[in-house]
Amino acid sequence: MFLWVLLPIMVLAWCWNRRHLYRHSRKVPGPHGLPLLGNLFDFTGTPSEIYDKTTKYFETYPNLAKVWFGPKLVYGVSKPEYLEKIFSSLTSFDKEESYRKFGGAFLGDGLLTASLPTWKRHRKIILPIFNQKVLNSFVEIFAKHFQFLNDEMEKHVGREFDLYELLTRCTLDITCETIMGVEVGTQKGELFLFKWLDRILEITYLRQYSIWYHFDFMFKWTQLHKENLRLIGELNRFTEELINKKRVQVSTGCTPNRKSLLDLLLESSAEKLTTDEIKDEMQTFIIAASDTTAVTACFILVMLGMHPQIQNRVLEETNLILGPDGRLEYQDIPRFEYTSRVIKETVRLFPPGPYVARHIEADLPLEENLVLPKGASVLLGLIHVQRSTEFWKDPLKFDPDRFLPKEVEKIYPHSYVPFASGPRTCVGKKYALMSLTTMVATVVRKFKIGTEYKSVDEIKLKTNMVIRPQTGFKVWLELRK
Repeated sequence: MFLWVLLPIMVLAWCWNRRHLYRHSRKVPGPHGLPLLGNLFDFTGTPSEIYDKTTKYFETYPNLAKVWFGPKLVYGVSKPEYLEKIFSSLTSFDKEESYRKFGGAFLGDGLLTASLPTWKRHRKIILPIFNQKVLNSFVEIFAKHFQFLNDEMEKHVGREFDLYELLTRCTLDITCETIMGVEVGTQKGELFLFKWLDRILEITYLRQYSIWYHFDFMFKWTQLHKENLRLIGELNRFTEELINKKRVQVSTGCTPNRKSLLDLLLESSAEKLTTDEIKDEMQTFIIAASDTTAVTACFILVMLGMHPQIQNRVLEETNLILGPDGRLEYQDIPRFEYTSRVIKETVRLFPPGPYVARHIEADLPLEENLVLPKGASVLLGLIHVQRSTEFWKDPLKFDPDRFLPKEVEKIYPHSYVPFASGPRTCVGKKYALMSLTTMVATVVRKFKIGTEYKSVDEIKLKTNMVIRPQTGFKVWLELRK
């Protein structure tokens, strides 16, 4: 009897303590939900279904809207002025708690998931390592592995196939050699790390959208939990083995002439980062650099296959700079002006991370009488603002000339944020752009690319944290004469 009296009182007290959330949320539109459960069941299903439902939500409620994910208040934001305030404010600097709760299982306290104090300390140590001199030294590695990619792609000439596995194997090889300083032979079929990573990300994404999986005591009884533990165990063992090998190399002075990021990290911060912290950062780089770069590379090649005239212009620029057989050097990268515009237009239409989630640590005013309240979360719809008819003429048209110098000046501020913005922007942006430029220059000289896709609108998307087509990156290749 006492429990039945106490329970309503506890619920009322809980609601009273959250009254500021309810007060501010009433000023913002959003779908109706169930008491306590909110819109919990509106975002369930497969990764494709969840993505489609999220897209519909942003289309139905543009600029700013709210949704109750169980007891959690989440705002969907796609207005550039609001994005700018959220990206730049220390109030919303911290990642949404689900990043750490679910991503932390395999990323630990890496840059993607770390709390603000940890993130500041790690970034201060890591950022200087990403200097231009170090990045320039990686171009030779990029070129070597993309040349091997060409050899693998040649086996598929004359028939349609999905680019994803070949590109992911290649970018994993590149990431492990540049970040870890170790060759792992993924392209030779000796390692299936790319499959582990893809599945780990998918399980993490599904768990974020299922409230039942939020509770550890429920999730641990599922097959997903068992599979996730096994895959994370494989990933941890892989990373730890490479770090131990690298420590032996450093202690014995047997490091290669070209130093990896791990070499530099161990030398510069042996007393600053623990072994676990270094492992977390290495796994973060492996996942963030390999999958996002591979997916973007696939989208670039699909776009070139869809637009033969643009592909021909890229080939002409490549031949002008390198000739038909010239070797690409780091000094050549800035000369690929048109190719750079192709890459920028690709990530406008297909930002690798279409959504970014942040946590509101203190009330954040967006306008007069419009506040994001403390304790809420925000989901930033980068892909929606980058495809908005309000800020882009014919937004689903693939047009690299949007990024001509005279046109860049006209881009509405914060309507183009594929790598996020503000202090917590992507640390590996230059690394990715240099790698992608090398990939394009290597592939287009050997192959003419085609695809069954006829328009951007035809490419239905999904995400497992990183965006990709629902039906794969389907292309066909012809050898150039």
